[in-house]
Amino acid sequence: MIVAQRLAILTAILTVFLIGVGAFVRATGSGLGCPDWPLCHGQAIPPGHQEAWIEFSHRFVASVVGVLVIAVAVMAWKYYRHVPLITWLATATVPLVGFQGLLGAITVVRELPPEIVATHLVTAMVVLSCVIVVAVGMYIEDERHRGFFERTRGIGRVPGAWALAGLGWLAVTFWVGGYMAESGAATACSGWPLCNGGVLPAADDQEITHMLHRYLAGGFVFLVVPALVTAWRRRGDLPWAKPYALALGTLYAAQVLVGALNVWYTFPDPLTVAHTAIAGCIWGVLSAGAALAFYEPYRAAAGARSLPRAEAPA
Repeated sequence: MIVAQRLAILTAILTVFLIGVGAFVRATGSGLGCPDWPLCHGQAIPPGHQEAWIEFSHRFVASVVGVLVIAVAVMAWKYYRHVPLITWLATATVPLVGFQGLLGAITVVRELPPEIVATHLVTAMVVLSCVIVVAVGMYIEDERHRGFFERTRGIGRVPGAWALAGLGWLAVTFWVGGYMAESGAATACSGWPLCNGGVLPAADDQEITHMLHRYLAGGFVFLVVPALVTAWRRRGDLPWAKPYALALGTLYAAQVLVGALNVWYTFPDPLTVAHTAIAGCIWGVLSAGAALAFYEPYRAAAGARSLPRAEAPA
């Protein structure tokens, strides 16, 4: 069981890394470095130019994540067959990753349509949430932790509800942001927080798209602050509440700063990648917070038989 938990955590970490690699592909203009799929210029190994290798690296990491998702599903059925949420969610993540690969292929074949690129990004976030929920479920179902979560059921539901609301808001924000980046609207506004000297965009589609993303990102503060406050108030009862609040607050502050720096310095590659990677981390923290708040140990929820004793750490 320890192996399964560690594998799920590793998969979540590599999924965030994959999101960052995808941002690097977009930032460097390498999305068509391999103009065909699944081969690259008709070859299994890409030719020597930089754009092809950058795009190929994204495909390689995506393949590794896909294999790990399958391995997590196998582990779920091996160790947590009696817990339906873990087994079926881990299993459902496998075709979801397949759908993500299909979106990647469509992105290449149709030469980077913004709406498909944006959907590709949001789907990656959904995959990340699924893996995190599976990892949290495996952790809670561990015999060493299950008793505590049985005793504290319901205490974290308020911050958990704010986390779920934040995820819904961010899904829209990410989609608009992905569309903005691929449609060329990222540079439509030359200043921050104003857009070309105004609070409102001009009657220009790219300025409107750009500012819509900013408005959504700014509005997120009205969800992240209650999430932070409600979690912080429960830090004495829930050991995860304090690190959750600190991680969420730090990441959000960093994201706002990086977003402003991107505009001021005209989207240099490192800042562009950091912006998307931090966004992925925020999504991951919110997903973990929601899972920790709402997940109920299977035995307590459905009267299932006791789990086998967890393996001792190596």
